[in-house]
Amino acid sequence: MNDSEARRRELLRQTRRLYHEGQEIPAVHPRYGRIYHSLYDGGEETAEQSSGSFYIRLVIGILCFICFVYMDQSKVSVAEVDSAAIVSQIEKDLDVEEIKEVFSPVSP
Repeated sequence: MNDSEARRRELLRQTRRLYHEGQEIPAVHPRYGRIYHSLYDGGEETAEQSSGSFYIRLVIGILCFICFVYMDQSKVSVAEVDSAAIVSQIEKDLDVEEIKEVFSPVSP
């Protein structure tokens, strides 16, 4: 190895150390911190956190479906609501104007 090659290797080592040691998180607004970490840190933590919520919602959905099937098969009424009432509410057409009217702010 001659002097110029040794000098190039030393400069390469210094450059790598310079850019890899100072990898701090830039000033990011707290609102965007999670997005920044998911993009540039690999996102392993956020994938694990969001999957926990999915499984909880899945279990709740399955339990609701099982309760509905049980109510339908055994003709049980809970709080004066039976499976036919649930089906009729699902099939009911919604009037968008009515919903806007209900949720619109009250003007004095």
